[in-house]
Amino acid sequence: MDRKVTSGERDDSPQTTASTDLFKAGVIACLPTILGYWSIGFASGAIGTVSGFSPFEITLLSGLLYAGSAQFLFYSLYAAGAGVLGIVASVLLINLRHILMSSYMAMYFSRSTAMQKFIGGSLLTDETFAVAAQYGNRHGNLPFAWLLGLNLTAWLNWIIANLCGALLATALPESLVHGLGFSLVSMFIALLLMTWLASRQRMLELTAVAVAVLVVAVFVKRLDANVVVLLATLGAATVATVLQRKRSPAQENEQ
Repeated sequence: MDRKVTSGERDDSPQTTASTDLFKAGVIACLPTILGYWSIGFASGAIGTVSGFSPFEITLLSGLLYAGSAQFLFYSLYAAGAGVLGIVASVLLINLRHILMSSYMAMYFSRSTAMQKFIGGSLLTDETFAVAAQYGNRHGNLPFAWLLGLNLTAWLNWIIANLCGALLATALPESLVHGLGFSLVSMFIALLLMTWLASRQRMLELTAVAVAVLVVAVFVKRLDANVVVLLATLGAATVATVLQRKRSPAQENEQ
């Protein structure tokens, strides 16, 4: 006969034990990615301070937005004086890849509740997606307790890293903090160069960058900065897509 667990009494039922073990396994699966969260999160928090945000605001943003590239872009656009429309549109554009990642993960959520799907999708990042996809491919399913352990570990470490970076930047002398303003630009240049150097489509990406620069140069004094950012993004993405589609059949013929 089943016995109801009363308040203050430990629940050692097989189901609870299994969920706890899965949660711990998810936490352990996240550990190899922690260093990446801390390195980028620390820099993100410091740059947020340089951009004029308080540690509380940076912590809140890192918990709610929870996207490294989007947070760097947010700080950059805010520091450049961009409006709300331009910032929101740019953040949405840079995070469009989450639609594809969530669509792929959907096959593992067929038995999950709506709340489990919401929590699992909201806390998904590039790193946790890679780890979770490997687990799903290997085991054929993705237990919610395991995914929760993975996602919560990544989320909490990201928030703490942002807070530590913000506090350190706040503790620095004001003259030194103002002198770190170049770090925002240099960070983007470094990220762009690392991505470009590792790419196999350097000419295509270089063309897209040239189109974006050309659009900004032509319209920067004629239109609002928000509109110019959107036009440059759409122009570069459109040209790159057209060139990529023309190039693909040629590559197939060569093969």
